[in-house]
Amino acid sequence: MKADEPINEPLKWTDPGFTLDPYDLLFFPGGHEKGVRQVIENPVLRRLLVEYFPQTRKPSQKSVAAICHGVLVLSEATFEDGKSILHDVTTTTLPGAFETTAFWGTKFFLGDYYKTYGAGSDNVETQVKKRLDQPEQQFRRSIAPGPFVVQDEKYNYLSGRFPADAPLLARKAIELVRNNRAVR
Repeated sequence: MKADEPINEPLKWTDPGFTLDPYDLLFFPGGHEKGVRQVIENPVLRRLLVEYFPQTRKPSQKSVAAICHGVLVLSEATFEDGKSILHDVTTTTLPGAFETTAFWGTKFFLGDYYKTYGAGSDNVETQVKKRLDQPEQQFRRSIAPGPFVVQDEKYNYLSGRFPADAPLLARKAIELVRNNRAVR
């Protein structure tokens, strides 16, 4: 690699003037470790998402894909009126039953490792559903072991639950970007 290539000076989303506008796809991976809280709670990222997500309304070249706690990152970004950027989308995320089972099954040797906000906090599914306008109609739940990805009808937005969904989510995200580029 050459010394002057952009890889040697990566962009930082915390830099003043940084924008997501040049990007056609944002992909938010999951992760329940406590360190993910710095992403979920970051005011700069929330502002960037509030600016970007409305641009994914169809027809658009902009897209967002998220899996597991990545969906929580999106749901916590809110407009000035307090509504989540996901308030009117169809979505999925890590099923509460899975998170609860992992927590209680490992609590005695891992403590609250599987609870991002600690023991007693809401699971990711509950947190995301609280941000939806009509959670019973908008939230898609599956506890099947096979791949499961939800594609919203109004926005170029895809969501998955956990690692088993990642390959399908990635394929669908690539397909979405390709199809959006063909519309240009």
